[in-house]
Amino acid sequence: MTQAHEIEDEQFPPGTSRLIDVEGNIVTKHATGEGQKDIILVPRPSEDPEDPLNWTFKRKLLATSCIVVYTIMIAIPSSAVYSVVTPIRAATGLSLTDINNGTGIMFLFYGWGCIIWQPLALQYGKRPAYLFSLIANIAILGTAPLCTTRNTYLANRILLGLFGSPVESLCEISITNIWFSHERPKYLAWYGWSLSMTGKFAPMLSGFINIGMGWKWTLWWCSIFNGIAFVYCFLFMEETNYDRPAHHSPPAQASPETHGHESSETDEKAGMKTAQVAGSADCESGDIVYPRKTYIQKLGIKDKKRENRMLDVALAAFKGFTYPPVVYAGLMYGANNLVWSGVQNATAGTVYTTMYGWSTAGVAAAYSGGLLGTCIGGYYCGKVGKMLTIKLARRNGGIAEAEHTLWLFVASMILVPFSMLLYGLGVTYHIHWFGLVFSQVTLAISNSLCVAAGLGYAITSYPELSGDMVTTCVLIRNTLSFAINYGITPWITAMGYRNTYIIVAVIGFVWNASLFFMVKFGKGFRVKTAVRYWKDVEKARAKGLSH
Repeated sequence: MTQAHEIEDEQFPPGTSRLIDVEGNIVTKHATGEGQKDIILVPRPSEDPEDPLNWTFKRKLLATSCIVVYTIMIAIPSSAVYSVVTPIRAATGLSLTDINNGTGIMFLFYGWGCIIWQPLALQYGKRPAYLFSLIANIAILGTAPLCTTRNTYLANRILLGLFGSPVESLCEISITNIWFSHERPKYLAWYGWSLSMTGKFAPMLSGFINIGMGWKWTLWWCSIFNGIAFVYCFLFMEETNYDRPAHHSPPAQASPETHGHESSETDEKAGMKTAQVAGSADCESGDIVYPRKTYIQKLGIKDKKRENRMLDVALAAFKGFTYPPVVYAGLMYGANNLVWSGVQNATAGTVYTTMYGWSTAGVAAAYSGGLLGTCIGGYYCGKVGKMLTIKLARRNGGIAEAEHTLWLFVASMILVPFSMLLYGLGVTYHIHWFGLVFSQVTLAISNSLCVAAGLGYAITSYPELSGDMVTTCVLIRNTLSFAINYGITPWITAMGYRNTYIIVAVIGFVWNASLFFMVKFGKGFRVKTAVRYWKDVEKARAKGLSH
């Protein structure tokens, strides 16, 4: 048997793919650009220029910028109150427990709201989901300063989480729709940076707004920011839903020259058959003519008609709990993105104002440390993530494994316990404020990288069902966030800062060190779930739900 036929016959479990054409004899589409011509395009794009995978680089960047703008403006309100807890309590009578519980229940609805938004977006379009989410947030935040009792404050936080939840799952899927596997780490890092950055930038911004205009304007400005995002996204955001012809795994076929012609003819016939739905064939030449969208058509909010599949999408997220790699990805994503930072943010504003005597402007300035950390973490993740994807695949004979992305968590294994110990012991022994600010810097680095690492692992492990798997991860993440925000105040009250943060540091180290276990055994889990996965994929394909 020739080498070409050996490659042709190999069957990979989900999450394993041939990313590098080592021998240069695989008949499929390859990347362009210096040093990338041996990279196989995964997923395999169609011939349609309106397929988001086939968009020009500038068009992809513009679409990605809309996702980043949406993420920043929607996520800012979720963290805006961290630095103004003291003036809010003084003006409204709300307790610290009320505010922390409000944050927890808000994040709970950020996660579970995806069960509603994900089916709507995949059925009727992501663009209208994004735009309606922004309009709702404008109204919710515009009335937020009026919610000064416990019940009305909690209700406002619930609505904020519910209508802001597209930021938790749709954004990652939009990026997956636009970019190929070898490009995703970089652009998922952009999304991760924008999501994590707002957690640090929002308290800093609201602290300065409070000094100049009062605490109510911290919420009104959030409403204005959402209005700005609505205008930008309305003008430049395109629909990324695309029903691409299914290519069964493995997507690339290697063959000798004669077989390559047969494969090309088969692909061409399949592509022509699919294209006849969206385009037309020239009777004389047989060329496929694909319709191109005008700018006005791109501004539309009506997606193509599809068989109703909303219930299938809503229930599919719960299937993710039966796939161990997805559950693991959700736990890593949730802990490193929200739990550890939630432990810190729940007390930072109070610590700086009561123990160090700072004004809200001082608290705001302290959050600039976290902003710096997110920039470092985002750069690290974008650079190292893409390097890991390509270099580890080259080292592995051209084969990319989903677990390769987990090596990013080595940084979190060090940074999380260090940050927790420095902050908790720093508060206990009243060290210089720079130590606490520095702990925010190091923790923010971990916050930024966990999005691309955690969600990237889930998406890569089960790519055909990536939307469902991302929703599962978000449900886990935000349920963890609710739990920690609900329990952190009584935990610290019962055990004190020193013991609480020592325990959190130990848990954080063990949690992230688990990456070594998954690097070794993760593929085994994927192999064991392969048969069930492909059955789920076939069911999804029958209703046009696979990616």
